[in-house]
Amino acid sequence: MNYRVVLRESLHRQLADHLLSGLRRGELQEEACLALWHRGDGFNRYTGILADIVLPEDGDRDLHGNVTVHGGYLNRVLDRALKVKAGVAVLHSHPGPGWQALSGMDDDTERNIVAPFVRETGLPLLGLTMGSDGVWSARFWRESGPGRIAPSHCTDVRRVGPRRAGADLAPGAHPPYARRPSLVRTVDSWGIEAQARLARTHVCVVGAGSVGSIVLESLARTGFEQITVIDPDLVEDRNLDRLIYADRHCLGLPKAGLAAAHLRRIATARRPIVRAVPLSIRTERAYRLAADADLIVCCVDNAEAREVLNHVAYANCLPLIDGGVLVESRDRLLSAKWRVHLVGPDMQCLRCRGQYTSGDARDERMGIRRHGRYINDDAPDGPEPGQNTIAFCSLVAAEEMRMLVRYAIGEDWWHDGTSTAGRWSFEHRFVEAETEPFEHPGRCVASCEFSHRRLGLGEGGRPSYPFADEPQDSWATRMRYRYRQLRMRFGRAKSALCT
Repeated sequence: MNYRVVLRESLHRQLADHLLSGLRRGELQEEACLALWHRGDGFNRYTGILADIVLPEDGDRDLHGNVTVHGGYLNRVLDRALKVKAGVAVLHSHPGPGWQALSGMDDDTERNIVAPFVRETGLPLLGLTMGSDGVWSARFWRESGPGRIAPSHCTDVRRVGPRRAGADLAPGAHPPYARRPSLVRTVDSWGIEAQARLARTHVCVVGAGSVGSIVLESLARTGFEQITVIDPDLVEDRNLDRLIYADRHCLGLPKAGLAAAHLRRIATARRPIVRAVPLSIRTERAYRLAADADLIVCCVDNAEAREVLNHVAYANCLPLIDGGVLVESRDRLLSAKWRVHLVGPDMQCLRCRGQYTSGDARDERMGIRRHGRYINDDAPDGPEPGQNTIAFCSLVAAEEMRMLVRYAIGEDWWHDGTSTAGRWSFEHRFVEAETEPFEHPGRCVASCEFSHRRLGLGEGGRPSYPFADEPQDSWATRMRYRYRQLRMRFGRAKSALCT
């Protein structure tokens, strides 16, 4: 099990102003405070999402080079944590830069004083240390046996903001990034440090169809080391003009498995990890596997899935890049437009951007609305949904990749000072040859449940409706898939011999 901490960039800045106040004045004075945290939804790694900061009041602590926190302060924060079913985090600063090792005094304080005190929450104590340069280190204090508490050190602490994400990595958590011959041109484009940040970013792509297949191809060839593919559908004949990993021999096989096998063949990373999840994002397992990622790319064509991904992104403080195409035709092309958005903490959510309505999502869950529109449109009676071409799909995928790369490796000096700099949200109209950028980051309406009531709640921010049941393949279904796989391999071998 891996451990990590996620916090919003706005919280990071607020904490830095408090914890580094003495060091910034030139004094060797550490600081401390307490906060609340929630457990994330991840399936394969344990995530603590930092929520509310509770700054100390007068008389809550003593400053004497080190910091001593008083019991009344702990009691006040513990009562608040119990009311909202959260854990307690203790945060303090050190005068040295970089990822901080746990000193003997800090170990004793967190292990023997604070951790037993907050056991009533049912969650481990989360300890965080900020170095003088703003770099975090973190650990969870978990019971390793009767009366024994031991730290589980985090591999990384991630900061998620409206324009870029950052990660503080534990020493030894990742091997040094090595230059590879298959990535020479890529590494020479933005440097080995930027390439290492990209490679270590776990990306989940939801929807392995027309747009998703191109995004997945780009991720694998760019050198991303961890990719999760979520899609419950099978390849159909009508998909073959847009799926770059499938051919006529793949009909009837799951898209997620085919895409994952293709990515493993073409990946340029040293040890790529590609997970195929042939499930709907509405199932609990797929939902939790998406929450394992550092960034989600949404390539779905229905309101139901978009609403679920809105829950994943805001409850787990994850950035989400969403894109889609809408085509209207009557024997000829009348209009085509596509939108691409970056959403997440401190940004306007998909619903507030008008990408779907809760009514449409409810109707799709109930089976009384047809799936198929990529983006919400004002016209109630539009064309039969689903028209698309690989030309339009490739443009949307390119914009999603541009947004992803800029968000993951953006530098402070890059031009990003205006509301539309970087084009974090836009709509392109193909026939009119117009591109309209939208304000970024924007704010959700005051009544929005995602950016207000569910933000950072982790498991507590799941949808209020139940998860969909995970389908159980029968013996006949498994044998049918096996037969189709053998037929695919035989057909491809035959085609290769004929050529």
